[in-house]
Formats: sequence, structure tokens, C-alpha cells
Amino acid sequence: MKILQIASGDFFSTYGGGQIYVKNIVDEWIRRQQNVTVISFVSTSTGIKKRNYQNIDLFEVGSCEASELKDLIHTISPGIIHAHSQKALTTQIGQELHIPVVITAHHGGILCPAGALMNRKDTICHTKISHRQCLGCCLRNIYSGTYWYPFMKLLPQTIYLKIGKLLEKMPFLPFITPIGKVALSIDRKQKEWKIIAEKCTCMIAPSHAIEEAMIRNGLCKEKIIVTPHGIPLPAKKALPLSIPKEQIKFFYVGRICYVKGIHVLLEAFNQLSNQETAELHLIGGTGNKTEKQYMKHLQKKYASNKNIIWHGKVNPDKIYNMIQEYHIQIHPTICLEVFGLNIAEALAMGKPVLATRCGGAEMQIEDEINGWLINPNDTTALRDKMEEIIDNRYQIKTMLSNTTTKVISIREHVDKLNEIYSQIL
Repeated sequence: MKILQIASGDFFSTYGGGQIYVKNIVDEWIRRQQNVTVISFVSTSTGIKKRNYQNIDLFEVGSCEASELKDLIHTISPGIIHAHSQKALTTQIGQELHIPVVITAHHGGILCPAGALMNRKDTICHTKISHRQCLGCCLRNIYSGTYWYPFMKLLPQTIYLKIGKLLEKMPFLPFITPIGKVALSIDRKQKEWKIIAEKCTCMIAPSHAIEEAMIRNGLCKEKIIVTPHGIPLPAKKALPLSIPKEQIKFFYVGRICYVKGIHVLLEAFNQLSNQETAELHLIGGTGNKTEKQYMKHLQKKYASNKNIIWHGKVNPDKIYNMIQEYHIQIHPTICLEVFGLNIAEALAMGKPVLATRCGGAEMQIEDEINGWLINPNDTTALRDKMEEIIDNRYQIKTMLSNTTTKVISIREHVDKLNEIYSQIL
């Protein structure tokens, strides 16, 4: 069976969990000497280039026509396609070539025109996608868009769509072009999702939260398989750290961006009654201008707190070594988190996790067993739970033996994927 993996963007990127996940599963198939080919999307090039990655074919696809991608997939002639990006296009091509297509939902953007399944009140979205429901969230993501919302919501959708199509034919106009094309982007997302929902062979949901969101938006329940992600396990589990009398070392691993709730985490940490009882280590970087501005704002705001330590981005293969000297991971996400690989990595290292109920966390954490669960975007609850942990630090020892019970290895996970493929074929 030849497996074609459609990478989550650039195969070699470490920007997000989706990219890291795809590389992990491909590396495991290579280790098993299974027949796997990868298509990677590279935004900085044009055309299609073939390269060798650990003795398998990897095709880097830049700017090209859909027909060229279809021809490439036809030439590769896989038995099954597993898509992690370009999902609607890949699903359409798979149907035309009579090749089954498996999709993995890595983030809320598979459904959400704004990208994160988080509404304008900074709470997880539980509504069905529509122009009316999504307009405010999409405008919020555009500079000055919030101020335009009261006016743009009065426009009939048909007129708003015509404006967007007209603006596509014109040179880019600051403010006007992005705001004027919002209705078009919502409409396109709905059409893309319709193709995915109707034509994919199987949908892998890493959590029940994203499963429910997709069912709510029309995906047939029978097409969904809920399968939590697996991770490469550390070469050896870290020895249990002694719980210090002086300081608890909290840590965060992941992107530094708004939807991950870093502002909530820093505000909560800064409110601790005794700052000398804890440190907060932030491991992660940014991927665009907006995220960089967000990080700089937070670094400036909390510059006086010397117990907040910024480490920057760290290569995924260095994470285990990086976190072994820390005690408790904090996962403060305020949007729908489809899984959370960093939670699994922390648990695999014997680190209890304090997380928000963001979807993926509940798949991995049992409250008061291997970590703690609190409501998202609640600074007070997060601060109080951190203080509770600090005041009862010796109770952490009772959790250490439970941290790995829900961790799935990459080998177990790829076994499950192979089982899914076999059932389809």
C-alpha cells in the first residue's frame, strides 16, 4: 500500500503542532520501511520540485494550478491519500481519481473562517458557521475591522459578496480590500467545508470537541474516527524532581499568540500573592507580524517581573531536555484546541499539566489525577489554581505516577492509522 501524505504546509516547518505531527508519523513509516510519499507546500517557490528525504520521494509544491497537483497525484498513484492541508482540493482530486482520502482535523480552521473557533467574546465557539455568526469574528482579525462591524453587518450578504468579487479584480487597497473581502472568505470557507464533508472518505478527529464541531456543521458522524495523536516518547523518562521549598517552576511550550491565552497566563502569574514562590518559563516563538507584536507587548508589560523568563523558540527535538528541570506545565489556550501535542510531551516527561478545558486537554488530563482543568480565559481561576499548587506542592508527588497513563506513543498511533487505512481499502 502506497501512502501519500499531504503535509500541513511546509513539511520541514516547526511553526505548529500540525507540521510537527506530520513529520513524526512520516518518520515512523520510514523507520518501518513502509511505502510513503510526501507532498509539501512551499509558499516561497513556484512549480513542483522533487527531492529525497530519507530515501523517500518528497515533492515540494509552490504556486501551481490545481490541474498540476492532480497530475502529480495521478503520477504518484497512491493507494490512499491522507491530507493535513489543502483538504478541499485534495478531497476533490481524490474523488476524481477514485482514490480514498483521509483527512485529519488539526485546528478549528478546517471549519472556522476566522481560524480558531473562538468568538468575539473570547470564548470557544459552539455555533454553526454562517455569514451572520462569523462576520464579527473575521472583521475582528483585521486592523480596524471591529469598528467597521456595526456598518458591515447591515449589508445584505449578496451585496457584500459582490463587493468582494469586485475588489479581487482591483489593486490592493489598505483597510478597504481586507474588510471588503470578508464575506467572500466566509463563503469560500463554507464551500470548502461542504466539499470536505461530502467527499472525504474518513475524518480523523483527535478530540471529541472537534468531532462535535464538525458534526454540528454537517459532517456525517459515521465518517468520523476519534483518534488522539501519538508522540515520539523521550529516550528515557526524566527522574522525578524533588519538589523545592523555594520555587515551583511553571512552564509553557507553544506558539506565542493571542488564542493560546498567553496574556491570561501572564496576568494570572503576575497576580500571585508571593512572587518569590514561583518561576514561569515560556518556550516558544512567533510566526507572523501580529504574533511578534503581541509578544513584544507582553514582554514590555511584564518586563519588571524577573520571575517570568522568555526562552524563545526551541527545536522540537530539544523540548524534552529543556523541560526536564521544570515542574508543572501550564496550557492556557482560550480557543478550541484540537489536541495539544505539548500536553502529551509534558505528561510523557512526568510533568503534571494545568490546562484549560479547551477540547484537546480533556482528552489527556484527568482533573486532580495527572493534572488540573480550569475554564478558559479565567485569570482568577488560573491564579488561584497556581497558588493552590504552590501551597500544596507535596501533593504533586502523588500525581507523578499517573502522568503517562494517557500518553500514546507514535508507534501505537501509526499502528492505528494503518488499521484505519486497511479498513478503508
